[in-house]
Amino acid sequence: MISRRFVSVAISLLAWGLSASAMAQPVAAGAEANGQQAAAKAADRKAEHDRIRSEREGIKARRQQDESACYQRFSVEDCLRSVRSGVRDAEARLRAQEIELNDAERKEKAAERLKSIEEKQRGVPDSPSAGSGAASAVVRKPSQDPQGLKSQRDHEAELRAQQQRIKVQKQAQEQAARTSGNAERAAEARARHAQTLQAAQERRDRVEKSREEAAAQGRVPAAPLPAGSAAR
Repeated sequence: MISRRFVSVAISLLAWGLSASAMAQPVAAGAEANGQQAAAKAADRKAEHDRIRSEREGIKARRQQDESACYQRFSVEDCLRSVRSGVRDAEARLRAQEIELNDAERKEKAAERLKSIEEKQRGVPDSPSAGSGAASAVVRKPSQDPQGLKSQRDHEAELRAQQQRIKVQKQAQEQAARTSGNAERAAEARARHAQTLQAAQERRDRVEKSREEAAAQGRVPAAPLPAGSAAR
């Protein structure tokens, strides 16, 4: 009788071990696949960040070249305003892409943290008892509803991401407004200075032209009459 019970327990243990091994293989394979997927996403995000950084550097270099070319034109200020407006549009586009990329990254990290919490809260299979005659795979119930917890976590993560997006956009708008205001004031000052220089040059040109015409015609400007002669 004892021998039969021992054999039954041994068979139960063996069956439970085989079952646990069989369950562990898909779990391990799934974990490996998830790890590869996460690594691929991380590589894609890095490539996007590198692209945005490279485009920013290109925009900066082109701005310097275009502004230098503007100073060779007659309407300098109009040219500069056009160049800087294009730069602001390009930088705003890149900033929007960067915000979207960072938002997706935050959501993925929040999902990973939530998954880790759920795995910790999920029950662990109990070991088989000695006299059961079969492996017991009773799983303890989680302390909370996983779906409800996931919805709550997702909602909180979305709120935080939305607040961060609003904050970043507000800062970007304020910075753009300050930059635009400073650039416009500087452009107006340069325009006034250029107009002053141009007016002075035009006066000098008119005086020089009058002198050249007088010299060419042999005319000498008459000297003013004395005050006494003018009175007579």
